[in-house]
Amino acid sequence: MASTGITGRASARRYERIGSVGMEVGGMDMEEEVKEAYEVVKRIDVLDVSVEGTEIWVAAENAYNERVSRVENQIIARLRDRLGTARNANEMFRVFSKFNALFIRGAIQEYQTQLIDSVKEDIKHLHDKFKTQYRYSEAYHMSQMRDLPPIAGAIIWARQIERQLLTYMKRVEDVLGKGWELYAEGQKLQSESSAFRKKLDTRPVYEAWLHDINRRNMGVDGRLFEIVRLRGGGFQLAVNFDPQIITLFKEVRNLLWLGFQVPHAITNMAKDAKRVYPHAVSLMETVRTYGQTLDLVENNRGIECLVVEYRNESQRMISKGVNIRWDHFVNQYDTGRFVSSADGRDNRHIQFVREFASVVSVLQDKTNSVIDLYKDILRAVDDLATCSYTSEAFSELLGKIQAAIDRLNLEGYANLDHWVAELDKRIEVILLQRLTQIIQAWCTEFDRTDDESRRDTVRENKRRGDKRMKEEKFMESHMTIKPFVHEIRIQNQVIFLDPPIEHARAAWIKQLHDWIGVVCRLRRIQSSRYEIGLQMQGAITTETTYTSLLTHFSDDTLRRPFALIETKVQQLREYVAKWFQFQSLWDLEAEYVFNRLGDSLAHWQQLLTEIKKARATFDTSETQKSFGVCAIDYEQVQARVNAKYDAWQRDILSRFGVKLGNAMKEMHASILKARNDLEHQSIEGLVGGSRRF
Repeated sequence: MASTGITGRASARRYERIGSVGMEVGGMDMEEEVKEAYEVVKRIDVLDVSVEGTEIWVAAENAYNERVSRVENQIIARLRDRLGTARNANEMFRVFSKFNALFIRGAIQEYQTQLIDSVKEDIKHLHDKFKTQYRYSEAYHMSQMRDLPPIAGAIIWARQIERQLLTYMKRVEDVLGKGWELYAEGQKLQSESSAFRKKLDTRPVYEAWLHDINRRNMGVDGRLFEIVRLRGGGFQLAVNFDPQIITLFKEVRNLLWLGFQVPHAITNMAKDAKRVYPHAVSLMETVRTYGQTLDLVENNRGIECLVVEYRNESQRMISKGVNIRWDHFVNQYDTGRFVSSADGRDNRHIQFVREFASVVSVLQDKTNSVIDLYKDILRAVDDLATCSYTSEAFSELLGKIQAAIDRLNLEGYANLDHWVAELDKRIEVILLQRLTQIIQAWCTEFDRTDDESRRDTVRENKRRGDKRMKEEKFMESHMTIKPFVHEIRIQNQVIFLDPPIEHARAAWIKQLHDWIGVVCRLRRIQSSRYEIGLQMQGAITTETTYTSLLTHFSDDTLRRPFALIETKVQQLREYVAKWFQFQSLWDLEAEYVFNRLGDSLAHWQQLLTEIKKARATFDTSETQKSFGVCAIDYEQVQARVNAKYDAWQRDILSRFGVKLGNAMKEMHASILKARNDLEHQSIEGLVGGSRRF
């Protein structure tokens, strides 16, 4: 019966063990199976020691063992599956932590060797991680992000590796039980672990750091600023503060947290460093910002005079800080803090750090702001050389420039008048080039003789396709010179030109002025639009447009268009003068002409020849004469001049015929008389008479 009790207790423990594992892994089916198996045994009267009672107990126990073994086999199968898919020791340990109650079974013990091999592999990875060195590890970069100093970071890194190693060893013991190191494989693993732990001892690292600190002078003293010589030549302002002092108090703080006993002298140095640390960092950041800002000013030529006032203020603060020493911060820190808490004032040295940072911050902000505005201004100035030649395009760009200047004025930049004057000179150079180009384009347009040459030029420009063609295409389509048509008319027997030639000259000059006025009428940029004092001084006059650019031409650029106009006007006058000569057809009296010619047939023949030549002027099928930008229409007067010419020609021919007939009669009479005289005289007399004749 005693054996029965022992068996019952073993079955109960087995039930509890299997039940707990079944709940972890098997789910509700396995749990119910174990409960039902235990209920069968639970209902048996264990005090019945009769033969029949013993048989009932044995049968129930066998049924219980059979059902529990079936559940155990299912759990073991799942355990083997999970162990087979484990990739490393950590995953194996997770599995073993759930199935710890089954480790006594042989089916599970086969994984012990595999577990030890996996632990060896993980320990090897720890060796490789340690041999990589802390400075080249990922932990080093993470420690910098978390503001951990090098020595403390290396100690923490080594302790993490040691903690991981101990975790592996503890897990092996948890799995394999006490005395695992007595096995051959376990003993070797234990010796390797002990040797590795000796390498992970951080005490030598701490001792070396302590020796280095004692050897060096890490006191907080000396002047606030120093001038350092650069390798490439020149000098640079720097803060006279060893960065290792900052690292010192961080090291001491972390080493104390890690449980090291730092000597009192080093702790005091760290406290001094901690006191001045905020001010040192502020000064170093301020000096770095100051140097970067000066580099920005140097790299952006043209803004120096605008920020010179803020730069001078920063330099005055530097001059003030040259005589301040770090000892003042260390010795007066407590006093300054007491005074601050008492009357709300900091000591003057701490106040200097704040004022210096504020002044340099203003310099940086003003510099960045003016650089952005200056880039926008330069972009607009460059666009002035390539924009469309219209008042709207130029005014828009100059408006952007003026808006930026007004902002500079409102923000209080110094030397703005001088700076704007220099900028205006750059704008004048660009606008003068645009004026030169537009005058040349006007001359080319004005000097063309016919529409065909204009079409050829357009085709040539389209083929070139260079950057300037955009402007030329715009000028060709929108800024052409409008041609004029003058009509030669006759009214009340008076030939005149409608409109007069002077009208064409005035129109051409006006068009030229309109083309030039696109630039000349632009409003100049001004630096003092927000200056009330200058606005009230009426006596002071400033040039508000770019009309004065016309006086800046060094060659005959501006003379050429007016010379072309006068040349064209002269051509028109010479041609129109030929038509005005026909006015004499109405003004002259026929008798006056006949009297002037007299009886000289040579004069009459010369006049007829000139009349014939003059008919070529108007006796054509055309009704216009083109002069490029101007045309003369003579259709209305052509027919009347032709008719008048015909009438004159008929009269002159008729009168010439009469004159010629009379001359012929006289000649005939004289010849006839001479003949009669010859017939009545003697031969001698004939000879003598012939000689006299």
